[in-house]
Amino acid sequence: MLNKRQEDLTKVFDKTWNAKHNNIVQNAKEREKLFMNKMFNNPNRPSVSKPLTPEQRVETLQGNMNNAFSGQKQANLNNIIKKWK
Repeated sequence: MLNKRQEDLTKVFDKTWNAKHNNIVQNAKEREKLFMNKMFNNPNRPSVSKPLTPEQRVETLQGNMNNAFSGQKQANLNNIIKKWK
C-alpha cells in the first residue's frame, strides 16, 4: 500500500511539474500578451516595476482627481444642454 501511495505522489508531482514547465503554454501566453499589447497600443513594460515615491503618488492622485472633475464638469454641461433642447 505504501508503494502505491508513493507512485501516486510521483504521478501528481510529474503532472504539476509538467504543467509549470510546459514551454508550449508559456510561449502561447507570451504571444497572447504581445498581441494584446499591440492591439491596445500598450508599451512593453517590465512586469516588476519600482515602487512609487510619495511625490509620484501625489502626482498620480492629482491627475486622477483632475480627470474625474473634468468628466463630471462635462457631464453637468451635457445635462444642462439636454434640458434646453
